[in-house]
Amino acid sequence: MIGTMMRASPLFWLLDVQLYDFNAGVFRNADLTGKALVISSQLWSLIREDRVISVLIGPGIFKGVMTSGNRRADIVEPTSALMFDPTNLRVDEPVPLIDIVNPEVIDPLSTARVEEIVTFIRKLMVEKGNVLTGDTIMKLKQDAAVPTTAHAMDVVKRINVRHVSGVQRAKFILAGTNSPLYKPFVQAYRKQRYAHLEQTKVMATPFNKFADFTDIEVMANWTIVEKAGFDSKTGIEAMQEEYESTLKDVDKNVDSFVYEI
Repeated sequence: MIGTMMRASPLFWLLDVQLYDFNAGVFRNADLTGKALVISSQLWSLIREDRVISVLIGPGIFKGVMTSGNRRADIVEPTSALMFDPTNLRVDEPVPLIDIVNPEVIDPLSTARVEEIVTFIRKLMVEKGNVLTGDTIMKLKQDAAVPTTAHAMDVVKRINVRHVSGVQRAKFILAGTNSPLYKPFVQAYRKQRYAHLEQTKVMATPFNKFADFTDIEVMANWTIVEKAGFDSKTGIEAMQEEYESTLKDVDKNVDSFVYEI
């Protein structure tokens, strides 16, 4: 029997991005730097066969600069998910590839505590294989394969969460200092782009590209670790359901998430 999972309220996740060997448009193996803004209820873990990655699922935007040799292009891309490999956090360097070590988390509904956000982040640190652990999140048994056990692992010893709560403070952070990033997000929302997944991209950093939500290579056959035991859906279907639930929460509280600039 599958139980019911309690949903957390959506949060703005504001993250610095610094990627290498990324592909977009005519650019191949280029450097990409910028900022990503994603509305996601939490940081999720995905497992597929022997691979584990992390993902924020929900409407968002990426704004940055792509460079390859002497070529340079500005990138503004509405997104529906941000995938990254937690083993590439590079905590010993000033700027991780996806800076989830020092996230700016904005809670316009003022429902989350810092401790809860840190828990969301630490749960994505999972290990795979046959292991004995008292902190098991899920066990996955695939046909003709060795069972895979995923469990919590404190890879990052210190996470500095900059937590902003309340609509007025959220407006100050987003519509003020981050307005170049937030303004195209508002424009995309007003144009109903987030209501049509085909008009958004998945920022799939483990695959070095922006992908369509229906991209089989990127999206298919993943299990959402935190939903194991609560939901039998996997892959595109599971992530689309989470995306639509998050967008529904945003639509219901639109004045708390979408501000005029």
